[in-house]
Amino acid sequence: MIGSDEQYLAPIRARSMVENVVSRITGAIMSGELKPGEKIPTEAEMVRAFGVGRNTVREAVKMLESYGILEIRRADGTYVCDRFSPRLLDPVLYGIILQKESAHHDLVGLREMLDGAILQQLYYKGVAPETWETLGALQDDLEDYLSGGGRDIAIIARKDAAFHQSLAAATNNIAVMTVYDSILKITEDFLFKTIETILQYDAVSYFSESHRGIMKALAGDSPDALFRCVEWSYRYWQTSFEEEQSDQR
Repeated sequence: MIGSDEQYLAPIRARSMVENVVSRITGAIMSGELKPGEKIPTEAEMVRAFGVGRNTVREAVKMLESYGILEIRRADGTYVCDRFSPRLLDPVLYGIILQKESAHHDLVGLREMLDGAILQQLYYKGVAPETWETLGALQDDLEDYLSGGGRDIAIIARKDAAFHQSLAAATNNIAVMTVYDSILKITEDFLFKTIETILQYDAVSYFSESHRGIMKALAGDSPDALFRCVEWSYRYWQTSFEEEQSDQR
């Protein structure tokens, strides 16, 4: 049964709107009234408590499920998700794309800023031995593939992403890891184009110089060198942007 002290279940006195119910539920989660893994009140209970229609509650719950905030368990009930889902970010990121044609340029810029912030945190907090081992193994694998003549863009992209995802994972911050994974996913198409540009310029050494440069700067004593590495690692992204713009003229 619903307790009288649960403020988010106070009646909604204005005309019912799905957004009102969504706001109440998400607000309760953020305030701690509803906790991750906790079962929320039934549809009938929320209808009575909020003073809204059944369809409104049902729509709000479905919306929150689609965002990865709630989880509907058939024959059991609806629960607050206990894991941070990338689906929370997808509407935001795809919304950016819909706003203007050059949105990919902005999203790549966001990824570059995230790379810088991730590396800055690792630089000042230190990199664990197991992270160094992982980074080295991933880079060895990428270099072995390239030196063996491998030129499959999808494979190169996957190996390159694994290196950067390991850096994000080393922060031990689930929010950073989730945001970074979402940015990688949504900019993947442009990463493919950038790798294609690198191969056209016969510049496969770029992958070694870029990744090894980051590792060296992380182990060094100059934060400025670290940021120069990040800036340099995006040089072919910029080349791809310029070529794309030229093709569109």
